[in-house]
Amino acid sequence: MTATNALLFTAFIAVQPAVARGEHLNLSQGWRVHKGEVVGAGQAGYDDQDWAQVVAPHDTSIMDGPDGTPFDAQAAAGQDSGYLPGGVVWYRKHLNLSAAQAGQVARLNFEAVYMDAEIWVNGQSVASHRYGYTAFSVDLTGKLRAGANLIAVRVNHEDPSSRWYAGTGLIRPVSLDLSNCVHIEPDNVAITTPAATAQSGEVVVATTVTNCAARRQSVELVSEVVAADGKVMARSVVPLSAPAKGGVSRTYSLTVPSPALWSIESPNLYTLVQQVRADNAVVDERRTRFGIRTISVDAVHGLRLNGQPVLLRGGNIHHDNYMLGAAGFPDADKRKVALMKAAGYNAIRIAHNPASQATLDAADELGLLVIDEAFDAWNRDKRPKDYARFFADNWRQDITSLVVSGRNHPCVLFWSIGNEIPESGTPLGVDTGHKLASLVRSLDPSRPVTQGVNAEPPLDDAQFATGDVAGYNYHVHLFAGDHEKFPNRVMFTSESTSKDAFEYWHPVETMPWVIGDFVWTAVDYIGETGIGWMGYSQDWQKLGPYPWHLAYCGEIDAIGRKRPAAYYREVLWKTGIDPISAFVRQPEGTDDLPDRRLFPTTPPHLDWSLDDVHPSWTWPGQEGKRLEVDVYSEFPQVELFHNGKSLGRKNVSVDTEYKAIYSVPYAPGRLTAIGYRDGREAGRWELRTAGNPARAELSSDKAQTVANGEDLVYVTLKLLDDNGTPIYARSGDRKVTVHVSGAAALAGMGNGNPMDASSFQSGQRATFHGQLAFVLRSLNQAGEVRVAVEIEGLATQYLTLNAVSDRVGQGDD
Repeated sequence: MTATNALLFTAFIAVQPAVARGEHLNLSQGWRVHKGEVVGAGQAGYDDQDWAQVVAPHDTSIMDGPDGTPFDAQAAAGQDSGYLPGGVVWYRKHLNLSAAQAGQVARLNFEAVYMDAEIWVNGQSVASHRYGYTAFSVDLTGKLRAGANLIAVRVNHEDPSSRWYAGTGLIRPVSLDLSNCVHIEPDNVAITTPAATAQSGEVVVATTVTNCAARRQSVELVSEVVAADGKVMARSVVPLSAPAKGGVSRTYSLTVPSPALWSIESPNLYTLVQQVRADNAVVDERRTRFGIRTISVDAVHGLRLNGQPVLLRGGNIHHDNYMLGAAGFPDADKRKVALMKAAGYNAIRIAHNPASQATLDAADELGLLVIDEAFDAWNRDKRPKDYARFFADNWRQDITSLVVSGRNHPCVLFWSIGNEIPESGTPLGVDTGHKLASLVRSLDPSRPVTQGVNAEPPLDDAQFATGDVAGYNYHVHLFAGDHEKFPNRVMFTSESTSKDAFEYWHPVETMPWVIGDFVWTAVDYIGETGIGWMGYSQDWQKLGPYPWHLAYCGEIDAIGRKRPAAYYREVLWKTGIDPISAFVRQPEGTDDLPDRRLFPTTPPHLDWSLDDVHPSWTWPGQEGKRLEVDVYSEFPQVELFHNGKSLGRKNVSVDTEYKAIYSVPYAPGRLTAIGYRDGREAGRWELRTAGNPARAELSSDKAQTVANGEDLVYVTLKLLDDNGTPIYARSGDRKVTVHVSGAAALAGMGNGNPMDASSFQSGQRATFHGQLAFVLRSLNQAGEVRVAVEIEGLATQYLTLNAVSDRVGQGDD
């Protein structure tokens, strides 16, 4: 068997095995890393004691260089990667196993390694995997030893490999599954719920039981559907005869009475507990979380979840976690989903690669629908070293991984086979689209296939014919005419520009065949530097120069705060979260950041910039000058007050795009917007002029952390004046130094400033618009976490947390 053939594509489907004679080992701890090529690093005898010790997930691209910063103005990928480098990287982990452990069926699981990875175990090259975003497993049965073992990974990230920041290394979790000879194949548990009502839910399960022994084995497959409260809702016992060195597959049904359906509003979840029993003993157990729900879509009724209409309030996201780089710590990925839910989104498009399991888990738990996407390129490249060079030989295994990894997650709505594929609409593009869609449907016939297409007619029509639902990138103007030509086509905007939110959302509310809109982008990201500020040059070749490193087009910024565009979208979607808000346009002749007009362009030219308005009434030097104040309101009437004086009431409706615009002579004080419904005050929003920074406020997203070496706590620092008014003016920003001691370490620190190319890991940054954030990562011992935050010119702030013991086993170092 060749190394490539040894790959077994892992499901990672929220399965947490509790195997009677086996284990699930989390291999997050004890890795050592070296940037650059090393001869002999795959061999057990190589001395790695001087290598840096790290935790997986890990991204070497954000590790500081000799100059104290990870950024490089001469990085090969330049503006695409945010001036962060790729390169060759080696990882090594020493693993001690007992004789019993070494003798079991063993699967080494990588959720993603970016990119072109080669895996070595005990001095032998055992597998390779090219794509940087798909999960894969390596069969190590018979290759492990009692005592010391070595896992080594060589990563070859050649640049330019991507149009956005990709990161380098073990960017998602690593684990080792040790199983009995007779066991459930983790890739072959597939759950569908073809019928779901308030009275009854049908759960159809397809499972394969494998037997590695030289003789046939008679077993029972016992399955239970368990509710969140632990109650068993359905049970099945299927007798099986597992052939020698083979497997047996079965499809069976269970009926859940009066099920709690999974929905956006009530994301109820169940667990399928499967046990393999031989000779009255449990030899394997597997737990798979799922939801009971149905999805249907057509051009007459639109999208329906459990028979109820749903409009997709969507946003695109990339995979990086800013100050953590591309390291997909589960807590970081889950936080991003939670931020979107809190801002009113109900759907996510993963751009442009398969989602992490933590992202899908969070969407399951919080109630967001997901479009899970495979590729940004097929046969023709967009960058010289991107996935296109591997596509022909690898697309089948990578599509398989995408679907197998996600098909048991109720949040997954559609499978997207690609984004803005260069050959779209050509014979090659159409043929490839049909092949990819056919494989997806064979693996999961329960979900529609889509694709993000930006080709013009008639090329787009040819490409849309390969899928089930049409994703339009920036082509809102085609919806009406295309419906006349293709009345059965279901459409949505797979990418839209933020400043045109109303134009893109209005068809969703008025055209039944248009089921949603996904803005570019929901959360800011590294790479595509300054696309949300100066944008692309007229020839589409240039973006923000160094030190620009963020796209700066996220409606939620890189540290998690909502920008004005997010508040407008809440109103546009009528979420009720912030039903009225007010912002001030940047005064003419001033700039919040430089380079706004770096590239003069002539329409038509796509503009990803956000409306240049700010949550501030602190504008020194503008006294007496008129400033534009934009009020966003779900309420039908608004009134603006300046220092207690009414500036008049204005009606707000779809005709005004839910905005009221005022011109206000600037004077320090208080600006208050009041919304009225039926003549009565129904909500208000206030902006106050801030004085000088007087104190800092710390807040954390957790009261305690788990001492497992990978649990994260996000801490936000806000500067306030002596009246508690938030500092926003750039003149009020202060330098900050963070010291962490005890049972946690500093994992990263950032401020959302797209031009601050300083270290993420040094513990030193300045605030940006009065805020910054940092991340604590727990260590492996319980105890107190002590944080001291020094702020330039202000009193030091302190934060204390507890790290509690973790009962989940870790792989030995």
